[in-house]
Amino acid sequence: MAKNIFCTRCGSDLDYQATQCQCGFIMPSEERRIIGYNLETINNSILIDEEYAYITISSFEDLLNNYQLSSLYFTSGGAKKAYEKKVDFLKSDLLPKIENWREIIQISDEKISLEKVELFSKIYGITELILKEYFGPFTIKENNLEVFTEFRDFSRYQVSTTVLETEIDFTDIKTTNLGTIGHNILDSVGNTLDKGSFKELSKKTEWSDSDVKRVKAEVGVAIAGELIVGIGSIISQTQDAIKNVRIADNELNCKLEEINDLINSLSIEENEIEKQKRLYDKCNMIIDSCYERILKPIFEELNNDPVYIEYRDKRIPFDLEQERIKMDDEALNENVSISFWGCLLNNNARNYKVYWKKRIKKLNKLDRYSEINSILKSKRHKTIAECSSYKELKLSEFKDFEMINRRVLKSRPIISNNKREVIGFAQVFNKVKYNINNS
Repeated sequence: MAKNIFCTRCGSDLDYQATQCQCGFIMPSEERRIIGYNLETINNSILIDEEYAYITISSFEDLLNNYQLSSLYFTSGGAKKAYEKKVDFLKSDLLPKIENWREIIQISDEKISLEKVELFSKIYGITELILKEYFGPFTIKENNLEVFTEFRDFSRYQVSTTVLETEIDFTDIKTTNLGTIGHNILDSVGNTLDKGSFKELSKKTEWSDSDVKRVKAEVGVAIAGELIVGIGSIISQTQDAIKNVRIADNELNCKLEEINDLINSLSIEENEIEKQKRLYDKCNMIIDSCYERILKPIFEELNNDPVYIEYRDKRIPFDLEQERIKMDDEALNENVSISFWGCLLNNNARNYKVYWKKRIKKLNKLDRYSEINSILKSKRHKTIAECSSYKELKLSEFKDFEMINRRVLKSRPIISNNKREVIGFAQVFNKVKYNINNS
């Protein structure tokens, strides 16, 4: 049983024997037992079988101990035979084990990236529920919700950079239930995981810590392949000129020093992956447990409130209009090839229509855009000016709609009586962020 658990109300660390958290919450003994058991499972779980490192290191030690050339040979044939045995062991035993271990580490690193995306997608989804559904998208300053916008933008950035850096397949992202309002991660996050919606976030003028770490990891892993190529080159060269066996062996020993460095790097990378695995498993568990206790009952009740249901249904066309506006913005920011003569010979309306369609197709959103227009009974914009006017008008109408309806909604008991609880969930996010920054 884990000695240190966490409070399922605020996410703070808590001694297993403690009956009350610093936030004042008294955790039931059965809940403490379950949390302790699950954390113990996380701490004891192993993502990468230690056998891969063990057999690789053993093979390397075997090569160093049993395949070194003797200091004295009576015939060149003896030296050549010893060298060939050493090379053969290197090619047939050590290098395949290194490559296999390297591949396992790469696969495991991708799994960690998926867990990272899952965690920050949850945070993004929850902040969207709080900002958009509970308080309303235009009441941030009124309700002092800036901390939630920070976590929303931060988590969105983390999802974006992780997906871009690791080239994760969206179909591999595990869906996670966020309650009756947010059916799963992809539904709650919406277009955040859509490549077209976060391209701008990925355009960085300087490298972040994650960028540096990724490059270091890639260099460390890629060197295995380079070493294999390099050793193969040495072997091919020396086979043609085997008369100088000792020169070839000295060159090979230099490469073996690099292989030793590589093995050490892979060991460090494996330990880091295991550490990250435990970190993200714990953070996911904190978010899940605290959401289940604090926010899920509130959002389930909100989802059944008749006034909220009526408001949510009326808001659908406004949401669709904002989605359409977002796609128009993305299309205008998408780069496509342009014909000089086409622009010269066609008028503005024709050029806008032709190149807007190329851009929206490139984003793979033409079908969705047409679907929204069909629902709204709208037509495509003919000019940039028309697009800009539409955006300004619809945003104003949406704000008016929200202002009128939020006057009624904020007086509903489910919102007025739970405001402090919902805002207090920020401390859970703060704890998760602290764990990640101090891991």
